[in-house]
Amino acid sequence: MKEPFLRIKNKLNKLVSFKKINPHNHWNILQYIFLIIISMLIIFSLYLLINIKNQQTLQLAPESTNPPSLVNEKLLNKVMESFDIKAQKEKEIKSGTISYKDPSI
Repeated sequence: MKEPFLRIKNKLNKLVSFKKINPHNHWNILQYIFLIIISMLIIFSLYLLINIKNQQTLQLAPESTNPPSLVNEKLLNKVMESFDIKAQKEKEIKSGTISYKDPSI
């Protein structure tokens, strides 16, 4: 019963060796990790280069022939009606058809 546990413990101690620090081994691990990262970046940059040359990336979708209306038509009509009413009142005041009482009298 104790033998399998001892084997597992020995394997784990060999894998995780915090007691035995080996800078050469750690440096090699770091080199391999960065080599893999750099190679992946080079492959990705080549992939982007090929796609840009073939004009497959950064393509814009075709625009529709009818641009969307940004103005609410009902509100625009209300505003235009209010300006028309104000213009009519201004014309009436200028023509003199409306007489105002003097409030000081």
